Amino acid sequence: MKKSSLADALLKETKADADASSGRSSKPSPTTSYVAPSRIGKKAVTVWFEPDAVRQLKLIGLEKGVTMQEMMRESLNDFFAKNRKAEIA
Repeated sequence: MKKSSLADALLKETKADADASSGRSSKPSPTTSYVAPSRIGKKAVTVWFEPDAVRQLKLIGLEKGVTMQEMMRESLNDFFAKNRKAEIA
């Protein structure tokens, strides 16, 4: 089996660059990623809690048949109302 030469590797890279610039790339660009339609125009908020609090929250979600997203939306809107702000979550 013949080893690839540096020239072959450069030629392959040059061809890939040309294909990418002309829009014929077979691979997706590493800088583009899929965003679910339900997340467009929204921002993530990450919080950290003790494992027991997370477990309890998950149990309540299972018992009520609601998602974490729905519970967090309700909680955030309750917090906004408590602080006399619009319930916009």
